[in-house]
Amino acid sequence: MSVIAVAALCAVGTSAAGAATRSWTSCSKAQGLIAARQARVPQTMNTDRVLRRVFFETKPSNVYRRPSTSLCGDFDGDGRTDRALHFQCCTVSSPAPWVVLRGRAGGWKIVYKRLSDTTFRLEGDGTHLVTTEPKYSRTDALCCPTRLRIGTLRWNGGRFIRTFTLEFTDENS
Repeated sequence: MSVIAVAALCAVGTSAAGAATRSWTSCSKAQGLIAARQARVPQTMNTDRVLRRVFFETKPSNVYRRPSTSLCGDFDGDGRTDRALHFQCCTVSSPAPWVVLRGRAGGWKIVYKRLSDTTFRLEGDGTHLVTTEPKYSRTDALCCPTRLRIGTLRWNGGRFIRTFTLEFTDENS
């Protein structure tokens, strides 16, 4: 293989298997909603015990009607676009479900989900997904956590791995 070909492969990024991966970027929320429905995300939310307990007799899918964040990327390097969707509602202490969907010829499938976390933000950082969640001390008001729990989700070639760091908020640094 020529030096130019090797440099081109390095420029696009490759996974361990040699397939190109694509960074997570913002994409259509409307298309994200279509993908979520195909992947049965509303039904999955409606059967989650924690979400059902939080919203009593209201179906969670009636609360989380559309994604607040829609990201597109290719986490596994198969050349197909995948999606990460984050749903928010209500208050800062409410669960904010998020899912990763794999695109296939037969439609969309949930491949990773966190339905009852209180997630403030879902962002792409290259090929990783980064979540921001509150980490409250006993004396914190719900508006103002002392620290933030920063989660990083990455694909290791066979499964997702999630790691965390804690950061003090600006008010507490």
